[in-house]
Amino acid sequence: MSDFALISQAIPQVFTVYNMLLIFGGLILGMVIGCVPGLSVTLGIILMLPLTYTFDDPASAIILLLAVYVGGMYGGSISAITLNTPGTNSAIATTFDGYPLAKKGKVKKALDTSLFASVFGGLFSAVLLLLCASLITKLVANFTSVEYFSLGIMGISLIAGVSGSSLPKSLISGMIGLLMACIGMDAVTGVTRFSFGSATLKYGIDMLPAMIALIALTQVVQKLRDFKVAGGKLDDARKIDKQGITKKEMVSILPACLRSSTIASVLGAMPGVGGGVAQFLCYNEVRRTSKHPEEFGKGCLEGIAAAESSNNAVVGSAMIPLLTLGIPGDGVTALLLGAFVLHGIQPGPTMFTKQGVMAYTIIIGCLVANVLLAPLGLGMTRLVAKIVQVRYTYLAPVIIMFCFAGAFAATGNTKELIICAGILIFSYILTVLDIDNTPLMLGMILEDIMEQNFVTASMSYDRNYSIFITRPISAVILIITVVLLVSMIRVNRRVAKLNEQQEAQMAAEHAKMENA
Repeated sequence: MSDFALISQAIPQVFTVYNMLLIFGGLILGMVIGCVPGLSVTLGIILMLPLTYTFDDPASAIILLLAVYVGGMYGGSISAITLNTPGTNSAIATTFDGYPLAKKGKVKKALDTSLFASVFGGLFSAVLLLLCASLITKLVANFTSVEYFSLGIMGISLIAGVSGSSLPKSLISGMIGLLMACIGMDAVTGVTRFSFGSATLKYGIDMLPAMIALIALTQVVQKLRDFKVAGGKLDDARKIDKQGITKKEMVSILPACLRSSTIASVLGAMPGVGGGVAQFLCYNEVRRTSKHPEEFGKGCLEGIAAAESSNNAVVGSAMIPLLTLGIPGDGVTALLLGAFVLHGIQPGPTMFTKQGVMAYTIIIGCLVANVLLAPLGLGMTRLVAKIVQVRYTYLAPVIIMFCFAGAFAATGNTKELIICAGILIFSYILTVLDIDNTPLMLGMILEDIMEQNFVTASMSYDRNYSIFITRPISAVILIITVVLLVSMIRVNRRVAKLNEQQEAQMAAEHAKMENA
């Protein structure tokens, strides 16, 4: 069946009343969660996962999660602009110009610029996803278990390469995730591994409670700790004025949006990059090519546009490696990979041949979510901005309740609550040791795929393990993995340097203001 025929069948499935309501609800929820400091897009997806168990159509479940993703990426800019506190990690660069512009009494202009750039970047990458996904799939249609194992190595290595400030610690985290996923009964031999005689661990660790503990609950505990250290103080949200962005200003920031969206789409399609890296590179590039670079950091609209169009452009492009290769493009799509697996969807080259309509339903759903973000953003931003005034001591208990309810809903067994609590303690210890748990989570997700393909490949080639480097495609994948790892390490260093420069600049400006 041709791609056009698949798309024609997918469109009616997206534009049902049910799916449209899911998209609206997901966008609003994403905006709220993205806006509140301490919450995140990953937390929103974690909270929605148990709810999607009741869905008859797996595509509807993924569409809802993608809508939360899209809304959350924009929502992070609201608190970045009004409080100088990014709601998500991908909104850090938005504070550089968003908050200074808000301090000048132009909050509405800053928020409108953020919304315009977010929609532009999101649509740019969603169209790119629609046009390129099937083509990439056809290029990798002849992959065997050897290549799939090499892709698993690429996924873990690249995520580890851009997680945290220490590559060795990130690699350790990924290895721990692989080990944790090995707990329980081996799917190939039926032998119980690493259960230590515990009936609770006999059947392994369920993915959903693990993700809830690693991401959602750990973030809540960290935020409560920070909230207590800060004495429960949080700046009030600023009053939003009525002077928004003009058409002339929209035209003036289009080059910045286009440049950032293009760069971020390329970076987002590289597994492991994500919006956190893309925003800094795009911000720096737009500043470098701007006619007025001296205005950046002082409330420049181009700066806001560069930051917001870049992190939203990553949403669609990060789905390209996920759908075509089965490799997540960033931490959020690693969660989406878990959602795919939980709903019986196997992303990768075979998805467009065996589940083509579902694949395009998900892609078009992502496109529609970005289109609807514009009217919802205009109508809901003022209301959502007020939510950041809610004390976190009120929000945290509600979030914890939903998290443990979601862990219990995974299997309906109380043992999941014990496992969830145990992993939470372990995850918090890792954060104290400055070890990122994103590679750990990805290791748990990819272990099953890697192990099965490794066993299949070794049996098919009579335990000739050199096959992983002698088969041309596998060798190329491994070489690309090494090259990208080295390049990402350099990128991380450059981003860290940019961060230091920005902090030094802000400290110098703050000192000048105090002296004045």
